[in-house]
Amino acid sequence: MESQNLSHVNASNETVLKYGLERVPWGSRYVIQLLLAIFGIIGNSMVIHLYLNTRKLTVYSTNRFIAALAVADLITSICIIPIPTLSYVPDTPGGSFYCKIVASSFVQWVSIIASIITLTVLSVERYIAIAYPLRYTRIFTAQLSRIMIIIIWLFAFVFNTFVIYVHHVENRECHVYQYHSKEFQAFIGVSVFIIEYLLPVALMLLSNIRSIQILKARAHVTSREAQQKKSDFIMLKARQRIIYMLLVVIIGFVICWSPDQIAFLAFNLRLLPEDYASGRLYKSFVVLAFANSCVNPILYTLVNKNFRKSIKRHLFCTSHKNKTSVKSQFYVFYSQDSSPA
Repeated sequence: MESQNLSHVNASNETVLKYGLERVPWGSRYVIQLLLAIFGIIGNSMVIHLYLNTRKLTVYSTNRFIAALAVADLITSICIIPIPTLSYVPDTPGGSFYCKIVASSFVQWVSIIASIITLTVLSVERYIAIAYPLRYTRIFTAQLSRIMIIIIWLFAFVFNTFVIYVHHVENRECHVYQYHSKEFQAFIGVSVFIIEYLLPVALMLLSNIRSIQILKARAHVTSREAQQKKSDFIMLKARQRIIYMLLVVIIGFVICWSPDQIAFLAFNLRLLPEDYASGRLYKSFVVLAFANSCVNPILYTLVNKNFRKSIKRHLFCTSHKNKTSVKSQFYVFYSQDSSPA
């Protein structure tokens, strides 16, 4: 009888070992991560809600990319909510799926890459609209802009598949970033650094700096004719506002992503120890990078007066008249400088 009880206890302990979950250690990092997730979900949901409930916004390519950016950041914000991890990862198809998809944060990194590329395309789109307005109307049509967004997500998915090959189950644990060779690790490190950081930052900065230069030159000329072409002058000022807003968003991107991208490159070039990817420094840099997905709506609020008014009226208004006012304010924020496409 006693041996049967002992066997039952051992079986129960093994069940807990196999299928138990480790509780989230609610230290400062996880609390900050949860707060960032909450802010990101609320802020990006607000942007998406205002876009979907304002019919005029759906006419403009710029707004589609901003909404797509908010969707990517919303998915990232949901994915960064701290969740319990498996205390034991079985060497089965289910365990392999958990390691390669769940533990590797595959969906989260796909949405992050989509967010980065969408922000880059948005900067280039604004530059083309300002520098080549006639070409812009042919390139950024409604259909093509939707196709671009789909291509962005497909590319983000395909590019991030390398994560599946460097996460695997071994000795009941999920091993992260285990490369087959030094050369492959270096190739991945350099590729990720160029595609996720160096190239986007270069394109975003060049596009926005060049856009600002063009707008300043036009503003100098247009200001002399302000009385004759007041509408052109107002549109020029609106374009300047959205370019400056994008520049602030890009600066936020650089601040949030630089530590993680530089350190990840150094890790893959073997300039950092092998346990870096599971250490506190890496996790802290990743949390800082996560903050970028949550900070964009805050930057919209700080930089743009019309967006602040839209949010305030949306939160506190109840009448149909006020709701219409909210939509018109948001329309001014996103669409005054755009051409229908």
